[in-house]
Amino acid sequence: MWLSSAITVLQIAALIPEVRALVVRSPQIPIAKRDGIDQTVLAGFPVKNPTASYWQEPPHRIANLRTTPHLPTSETFDYVIIGSGVSGASVAMKLLSRDPNLSILMLEARTAASAASGRNGGHCKAGDWKDVKEWVELYGEDEALRIGKMEQDCVDDLRAFVRANNVSSGWQDVETADVYWTKAAFEKAADIVKYQEELEKRRPNDGPWSNKRRVYAGQAARDYWKWPQILGAVAYTSHTQNPYLTVCSILEKGLEKGLNLQTNTMALALNQLNASSEAGAKWEVKTDRGTVKGKAVVLTTNSYTNALHPGLASTGFLTPQRAQVAAVHPEKDTSNNTVFLRSHSYPDLHSGNNYIAIRAPGDIGAGDVIIGGSSKFSPTRERNITDDSVINQDMADDLRAVGRVVFGYENWGETTTVVKEWTGIICNTPDGFPVVGGLPAQDGLWASVCMNGHGMAWAFRAAEALVDMMTEGEAPEWFPQSFDIARAFNRTSKS
Repeated sequence: MWLSSAITVLQIAALIPEVRALVVRSPQIPIAKRDGIDQTVLAGFPVKNPTASYWQEPPHRIANLRTTPHLPTSETFDYVIIGSGVSGASVAMKLLSRDPNLSILMLEARTAASAASGRNGGHCKAGDWKDVKEWVELYGEDEALRIGKMEQDCVDDLRAFVRANNVSSGWQDVETADVYWTKAAFEKAADIVKYQEELEKRRPNDGPWSNKRRVYAGQAARDYWKWPQILGAVAYTSHTQNPYLTVCSILEKGLEKGLNLQTNTMALALNQLNASSEAGAKWEVKTDRGTVKGKAVVLTTNSYTNALHPGLASTGFLTPQRAQVAAVHPEKDTSNNTVFLRSHSYPDLHSGNNYIAIRAPGDIGAGDVIIGGSSKFSPTRERNITDDSVINQDMADDLRAVGRVVFGYENWGETTTVVKEWTGIICNTPDGFPVVGGLPAQDGLWASVCMNGHGMAWAFRAAEALVDMMTEGEAPEWFPQSFDIARAFNRTSKS
């Protein structure tokens, strides 16, 4: 198994006592009643009463599934996966696809796919293309192309899964664009498109070149995109979906292959066992319903990882953030307006960084416009918050008004109907990349977490790479070294 060049074996060795102690010394947790057992929600853990997500109504048939009525505390599982979002669901399905004889237990604190995977804006797009030049400067050309290709391949793989399995999640292939209101931001984006085109000429087999970027400038952009105030747009292929239904379908594939899913079961602490443990168990996971054991534990806990693993929390590398979304409906009939068959994001409008997806004709909620972002209206940018039971009213006010402003009167009309508002907790890293791999000095403890609000374009392939690490002993060649979990331990919270 490879390690990031940013951290040495000696540095890892120096961290071993501290990291192990931080996990083993997880606090004894006082509890209040649930399922006959007391429980309290500690800071950083999932709250019990999240806002109702647009995507999760009505709840999926497996929302509250417990494969076995009682938590199987007497069995030692090959893998215990904590978290049932796109990362956990994909890891389980991919493990069982390789070896259906594996025993896998999945713990979910709330209902199935109830966290970020069921709370996002409905996009599935390779939208980080704008960072390729920076990636080349920071990591070199080979690694930059590896990162870009993995993002596009991940989106393509998820699309292939949906199509092959006839998933009823409203998946649509759509035209998308990053649209720009300021000259400097647009010119920078256009330059990056040219930079990518030059890379493709030199490295035709190494990058995400299947998804071409098309640049529209000035009046040509306004005529084509029909947003009245933009200076330019970079268009490419994207996808919209109900992400909750897509992830629940991945979970069902795992269930068909033998996955034991235990919803409404909160993991509270990890305990590393000694080498002579019965039945090969290396880890215990304390939950609010009892303690389970596994030969390996996989953290797919995204923004809640710090609460469960104090060692990772101590690095300061993972930062939770509350994101907010609104589903609204324009006054005008949009069914014959091509602009409402696209998806959008605008990175530069007063740092709004909003994204917009639209429910397609024939879908439940057809014509609803899903708008996320507006964190500029929070003084903290909603960082270091893990409570998704709350709506930020200042952000809500902006999200309600965005559609009317950016689409313009001719497209939108005068009034806006608010259909649903909700929040979800994402997880960010300083470099914008996920954290994937085995925890240093903690044999059998693995993680694929902190997707930076980009889980639909990172998680499915990150799961594939993690399965390779766990079963083959090393990451696949296509997997970016920049995602290696070891880099988190080469940084202190002050750096």
